[in-house]
Amino acid sequence: MRSGIVKVIPPPEWKAAQPRLDEAVKTIKVKEPIKQDIMGTSGTYRQANIVHQRSYNLPQWRQLCEQSEHQPPAKRGERRANQDKPTKSTPRHKGTSTPSSGASKPRGRGRPSKGKATRAATLDTEDGGQSTPDRLPTPVSPSMKPEEDNDSVKLDQDDIDDSPAKPKLGSRQAKAISVSSRRKNNRREVAGKIDEAAFVDFKYELEGDEYTPERCEELERAYWKTLTYAPPLYGADMPGTLFTDKTTAWNLGKLDNILDVMGSKIPGVNTAYLYLGMWKATFAWHLEDVDLYSINYLHFGAPKQWYSIAQGDARRFEAAMKTIWPTDAKACDQFLRHKTFLISPSQLLSNFNIKVNKIVHKPGEFVITFPYGYHSGYNLGYNCAEAVNFGLEEWLEYGRVAKKCDCDQAQDSVWINVHDLERKLRGEETEYEETDDEEEEEEEDDEGLPTPPDSNGDVKPKTPKKKRKRPANDKGGNTNVKRVRIRIKAPSKEPCILCPNDIPSEDLLPTEELGSKAHRICAMYIPETSVDEETVTDVQYIDKARLDLKCNYCRSKKGACFQCSEKKCTRAYHATCAAAAGVSVQQGEVPRFGVDGTEYKVWDIDFRCRFHRPKRDKKFDGDALGDDARLRKAGAELKVGEVCQAQYYRGEIFAGAVVENFASEESVLLDILPRGCVTLFPTNPFIPFVSF
Repeated sequence: MRSGIVKVIPPPEWKAAQPRLDEAVKTIKVKEPIKQDIMGTSGTYRQANIVHQRSYNLPQWRQLCEQSEHQPPAKRGERRANQDKPTKSTPRHKGTSTPSSGASKPRGRGRPSKGKATRAATLDTEDGGQSTPDRLPTPVSPSMKPEEDNDSVKLDQDDIDDSPAKPKLGSRQAKAISVSSRRKNNRREVAGKIDEAAFVDFKYELEGDEYTPERCEELERAYWKTLTYAPPLYGADMPGTLFTDKTTAWNLGKLDNILDVMGSKIPGVNTAYLYLGMWKATFAWHLEDVDLYSINYLHFGAPKQWYSIAQGDARRFEAAMKTIWPTDAKACDQFLRHKTFLISPSQLLSNFNIKVNKIVHKPGEFVITFPYGYHSGYNLGYNCAEAVNFGLEEWLEYGRVAKKCDCDQAQDSVWINVHDLERKLRGEETEYEETDDEEEEEEEDDEGLPTPPDSNGDVKPKTPKKKRKRPANDKGGNTNVKRVRIRIKAPSKEPCILCPNDIPSEDLLPTEELGSKAHRICAMYIPETSVDEETVTDVQYIDKARLDLKCNYCRSKKGACFQCSEKKCTRAYHATCAAAAGVSVQQGEVPRFGVDGTEYKVWDIDFRCRFHRPKRDKKFDGDALGDDARLRKAGAELKVGEVCQAQYYRGEIFAGAVVENFASEESVLLDILPRGCVTLFPTNPFIPFVSF
């Protein structure tokens, strides 16, 4: 969990029991792979995914991967595998004479004229002429459908120009696509006639083991030097599995986990996806949907290079990426879920002191990523992998607070209602009610909390709509069946009715409403509620507008939030999210003034979001903070279980519950809130007092 990623090497007995894939690979169809245009410099890059409107079977895909522009660079002193092959001459068209060298007219300067010259070049290609060096090759295997030939040739001809904005010849156009949109809208292609001729003498596996550790390190250096050259294609997110029922353990096509209780299939989440890779085909830094686990098995081919960030460094990694791409971070606080941004491990280490974990994933091995574990990587050559998400019981606490991208780039991204999932795990029956199909959707239930009366007496009460009744003589025999809309009532089984978080370090107190509880800190921070003799009171008086506030940290509307005390600041937070969100909370007597100008003091709480909280004096450097007696005293007095805020020097604010205080060493161990992962430093597993 602390590394964010692990590799699992199956025992030889498991590998020996796996059937060969000679027949299974015939069903693989790489439908519309993505062309990855990567731009950037100095270790930071942005990736654009362009739909390449072609389909390939596996022999065609391997042939594509073996073209010089899509091969890994050769070892020093050697040449690429296909550079020694003789070049085929371009066949001549019937009815055209062969011009002699003396009769040939020299070509003038400038571009060839439009129309005839372009058409002639297209005809040469259609007749099987030699492909130009900077375009994707046309596979030699015959196509399944004759009518696809012309379209395929036109698309290939357009690939001479690598510009993503150039329209395709014919009716189709190149278009950029988000990874989340591709994952959600990809559908399994209907199995057609298999091109048996293409698989004669075809071997899907690579021969030999040329990918030694030294070779992989050499290719890693080459990857970061040539990342922006020769855009690769990636057959990613294709529904399907190569496992059969003969595999009873670790079968990714039928991986038993708690997501099975949903009763529905979510492509790529609880159903497997296939990934056909080539040299430099990349998956950018990202988290899994809903911060789930993921498992990836490499069936055959070249290895994958994986990078990961430990969960303890995830917040620092997010802060680093925000400083590099501030515009994208401002437009979407979950911009890393777009799977668009790349940064090299050397840049993270040298500029941000963030260590990147590395794994070389070879055929026959599994790689597992953990919740809230950022990861990225690339393929070292032609290969085929299979992946699926899964959930364990430990994931539920991460799923409750997982964040979702709500911007235009991922408006159709995958999401799971964790609370509904927990309800099904408990075996609770679904409560629902029937409403007419024409009836408008009603507002969400107020969880039993009455709405305070409005002071405006001119408000017109809402008149309930009348439901249509079934005629008395209708005994159900008519064919016009009444359609109903099922509305599942949201479960209210969270430990606290005022927030969605379950934090063991915070006391839970009973409320006046029988059977419900609330955190003491929630009751203290919400203005309408209070604690009276270890009981939370006045919950029913919480304003409805407050119940509709969305927390700026966990993005949830469940419970109730307070707002920043700064005038005109609308940022809202749950009480249990406030510390982790960097909110400054000051309690005590504050001055107030009456109508007649008389000053008096009342006990109140002042909330300041991280943008309006008092700033640390920039004159204090690290040494000065380390010598500050007040900070050292505050750190020494921290008790186990207490929640405190900390700040990296010139870095982000975070919070955690004290696990252990090593007063003699002037260090303390924290569990980061609200996720509960231990913060680790590169050289010291403890947080120094000067951070507080």
